Amino acid sequence: MKAFARACAALLMISAAAQTGRAEEPSIDLKLFGKQEIEGGLSACHLAFWQRNKDPDADQYAYILYMPYDGEGKPTQARIEIGKEKIALKETARGDIDLPSRLGYRLYSSDDEATHVILHIMEASEEGSLVTVDRARITVVRENLPPFVAGAKGVIGCPGSSTAAATATQDAPGAESAPTTAAALPYAGPDGLPIGAPKVLASTKDVPAAIRKEIAAYAPDQCSDPETLAYPGQRYQLSESSILWEVPCFLGAYQGSSVFAITQDPPGDWATLLSLPNPPALEGENNVQMMSAEVKPERGLFISTDLGSGGGDCGVYRVFRLMDAPGETLELQLMEYREKVNCDGVVSEPPSWPLQFSAAN
Repeated sequence: MKAFARACAALLMISAAAQTGRAEEPSIDLKLFGKQEIEGGLSACHLAFWQRNKDPDADQYAYILYMPYDGEGKPTQARIEIGKEKIALKETARGDIDLPSRLGYRLYSSDDEATHVILHIMEASEEGSLVTVDRARITVVRENLPPFVAGAKGVIGCPGSSTAAATATQDAPGAESAPTTAAALPYAGPDGLPIGAPKVLASTKDVPAAIRKEIAAYAPDQCSDPETLAYPGQRYQLSESSILWEVPCFLGAYQGSSVFAITQDPPGDWATLLSLPNPPALEGENNVQMMSAEVKPERGLFISTDLGSGGGDCGVYRVFRLMDAPGETLELQLMEYREKVNCDGVVSEPPSWPLQFSAAN
């Protein structure tokens, strides 16, 4: 364990030293990928980690690290994507720090030693042969570049067999259906205008020019050029004549951001960005950047979780709803604002953070 810790520390120190005085140099262009990009699909047993605010079953681009197991249950090559490269990695070291033994650190390296990935598993539960990781941190290290750090969740083992067993139990005659609490939303206020289901864009080039122009004019400091994004974005049908676009902006150390815009259908030379209103007691200009955005299309709700630390123990949680606005357009209305100010190391779910504002009050 000590040797492993020294190896990881050395990697980070070398990377940090290499970036001294190189603040303008490019960063690691880590890309998210989906199961549709994995040859042969997900193996029955595997190790997989995805960005913390993503759902690999619902989001087309979610995975950061994936490693299939062979027919004998032995690990094979892992993979990540950086830029246009699909990089193969092998596990080169492991350091356990606590029980269960699968908590701790794992180190993955490419054959040419140009890329290293440090996986830190911090919270996990074990059921049979399946380990579900609720909190992890992935650090990607490349020479002459600052480390890229991402918050993650994941699984280690054979999730397919557990899913199949659960399905069989639910489908058995007389069996009671298990409550689907994972998808539940604690917010119980009024809904917004329902929108269509999301459709993932095939390419960043599908983001309309009018939206790019609006971003460049009104939010250049909040949103990067879509060509550099980790995934292309999504679109939602609002009506026969209008479309809502979700454009990813930044993929940061432990969270990402998006902006939302409306265009005609088909898009023309007009677009408008949706701004995020502040609660009445909070002064300052409204912004358009939504952190770790979640959209509930059937309810017309938008959820923003802005973590104040990589540990997820503080931050701001907001719920917006989509509403009609003057001038035959739409706007977001703030319905709930929660904030946990103290980053005290005690992690709790953002919807349970102290309520600071509610439109229902």
